[in-house]
Amino acid sequence: MKRTNNFALFTLLFVSCSLIQAQNSGLIIPVNHQRAIKEGTRTNTGIPGEKYFQNRADYKISAEFDPFSAKLKGSEIVAYKNNSPDTIKYLVIRLYQNIFKDDAARQVQVNAEDLHSGVKIKKLSIGENVIPESNFRFYGTNLIVPIPGKLFPASTIKLNVEWESDLPNKTNLRMGRYDTASYFVAYWYPQISVYDDISGWCVESYNGVQEFYNDYGSFDVEITAPKGFVVWATGELQNAGKIFSEQVLERIEKSKKTDNLVRIITAEDFKNKTIFAENQENKWHFSADFVSDFAFGLSDKYVWDAAGTVVDKKSGRRAVVNSVYKTGSKDGEGIAEIGAKTIKKLSEELIGIPYPYSHNTVWEGHGGMEFPMMCNDGPVDDFYDKVFVTAHEISHSYFPFLVGTNETHFAWMDEGLITFIPKAIELEYGNKNAHYYVSAYGRAAMGTINDLPLIIPSTQMTGSTYMMQNYGRAATGFYFVHDIIGAEMFKKVLKEFVTRWEGKHPLPTDFVNTLNFVTGEDWAWFWNPWFYEFGYADLSLDNVVIENGSIKLKVKKSGIFPVPVKLTINFEDGSTDIIRETAKIWKNSEVWSFEKTYKKTVVSIELGDKDIPDAFLDDNSFTY
Repeated sequence: MKRTNNFALFTLLFVSCSLIQAQNSGLIIPVNHQRAIKEGTRTNTGIPGEKYFQNRADYKISAEFDPFSAKLKGSEIVAYKNNSPDTIKYLVIRLYQNIFKDDAARQVQVNAEDLHSGVKIKKLSIGENVIPESNFRFYGTNLIVPIPGKLFPASTIKLNVEWESDLPNKTNLRMGRYDTASYFVAYWYPQISVYDDISGWCVESYNGVQEFYNDYGSFDVEITAPKGFVVWATGELQNAGKIFSEQVLERIEKSKKTDNLVRIITAEDFKNKTIFAENQENKWHFSADFVSDFAFGLSDKYVWDAAGTVVDKKSGRRAVVNSVYKTGSKDGEGIAEIGAKTIKKLSEELIGIPYPYSHNTVWEGHGGMEFPMMCNDGPVDDFYDKVFVTAHEISHSYFPFLVGTNETHFAWMDEGLITFIPKAIELEYGNKNAHYYVSAYGRAAMGTINDLPLIIPSTQMTGSTYMMQNYGRAATGFYFVHDIIGAEMFKKVLKEFVTRWEGKHPLPTDFVNTLNFVTGEDWAWFWNPWFYEFGYADLSLDNVVIENGSIKLKVKKSGIFPVPVKLTINFEDGSTDIIRETAKIWKNSEVWSFEKTYKKTVVSIELGDKDIPDAFLDDNSFTY
C-alpha cells in the first residue's frame, strides 16, 4: 500500500479537483478515502473494512514535576506495535511543548517568559540501539527518528526516552499554572504519532489552534510531586491507601455509591491537615487502559467535590464526576452535580451508550479543553455558561475519546456533534436560547469568504474562522439532520456509529455512510452542501396571493444550503398560525407551495426565525 507523508500533497488531494463521488450516490468522497475502500480498510456502508488496522502504543512513564518552577523530568518505555501491512522505517514522535521554542511556528500568542530551547531529549533508544542526536530530524513539534532494522508488520519495538521540559509559567494554552502552584499538565510526554490507512504518518505540527489525533493504548504512570499536593489524573489511582487519610478514603468510596454530593476535600481539611496519611507517599501511581492520552492536575489548595450516578442500568455500573476548584470559587460549586446529570443523560437518552469511564475530573483552570477522564474548564460568571462548558467538555468523552475522530484534520466532527448534542442538557436547565450558535453562524460567517467548506482540513483554518466553522457551521448542520429525522432516529444513528467505531478512527464519510445505513436514505443532497461546498442558505417568499381568506404562496430556495421552512401567519385579531417543514422538503425541489384558507383576516406573513439562517432577509416578509 503506497502512501504519501507529504502534508501539502495530502491537502491537495483532499480539497482539489481530485474529489470524486461514490458509486450510486452523489456524496463527495476524497480520493484517499476511496482508495481505502478499494484496499479494504474502509467500506461504502460506514463499517470498518476487513483490512482495517490501527497501531498501538503502550506507555510506562515515570515523571517528576515541580509545580513551583514548572520543571518536568521524565522517562518512559513505549511498546509500539505495527498492526499495519506496511514496513515502517521511522517513528514520528510528538514533542508538543516545542511550541514554546523561540523559533516555533505558532498561531497563538505566548508569554515571552515561557519561551525556551525546546524539550531536551537526554536519551532515546529503540530496542538495544541508542539513537544519536545527529539522527534526529525535527519537523515543527515532531521529532522524526529512524528505526534500526525497520518495523515490520505484526512486530513490536520498544522505545526508551529520557527527557526534561520547562512547562509554561505564564501562558495558559489548554494547560498551565492557575495560582502559585496549582497546575494542569497536558501534552507533556513524548508521544508517538498516528500511522493510519489514510495518510500514513500524521506529521502535522502543533500550532496551538488545532486539537489532537491519537492512537489508543495503556498508560502506567508514576508522578512524583511535592508532599502536601493532591494529584488528579487520567486513569485509576493505584496507591490511594498510601497517600490519603482514612477520612478522605471513606469519602472517596462514599462518592462511588451515592447520588448525593460528597465533599471529599474541603478548605478545613487543608487547614487541619487531615488530608494525607501520616507517612504520605509523594509518588502517585495511575493506570489506564485503552485511552488515547494522559493528563493530570495538582494543587495544594484546590478543594474536591464529587457526585455520582448510575450510567448503565443493566449492570448497575456507576460513574463519578469530580469538581476540583479554588477555595471559595462560586463557579466550582455545582459543577459535580451538573456533570453527573450530564453523564446520566448521555448514557440513557442522548447517545444511549453507557458513559465509558469510571470518572471524570473537571479542573478549574482556563477556557475549556477535554482529555480522557479530565477537563480543564475556566471559571465563568453566567450559570448557563457553566452548564454549557461542563456538559460540552464531559460529552467529549464520546467524541473524540470513545470514538477516535481525527480532531486535527476534522475538528468539526467532534466539535459539531458535541456543540449540538449537550444542548438538550442546557435546555433542561432552562436555557431557552441554547442553540444560539445557529444564528451566530448565520450572521457572522455564512456565505462570506471565511465560510470555508468543512472538507478543508482544520489545520488550514485559523482564528474566528476555525471556531465558526468547526463549532457553528458543523453544529448547525447536525442540528438540521436531527430536526429532519427526529430525536429517536438521531440517537440510533449515534449509537450505531459509536458501536461500529468505538476505539477506532472513523472519517467523516464513515459517519454519513452510517447515517445512510441507519435511515435507509441517501443524504448526499444535504451532506454535500452543508459540509463540503461553498454556499449559503437563502429562502424567499414568492407569488403571495391572499383572496377571501385564502392564502397561496411559494417559498423559493435560492441558496444551496437546505434549511427548514417556518411561516408565521399573523391575523388582525393578534393571533398567529405557524407552519413548519423540515429541510427535507428541499431534497427533490427548489420550490415549496403552500395554500390554506382561514376565516380570519390575514395582515402579514413572516418567513423564518432566529434558528433558521438566511443570507438575505429582505424577501422574507409580506404585509397585506
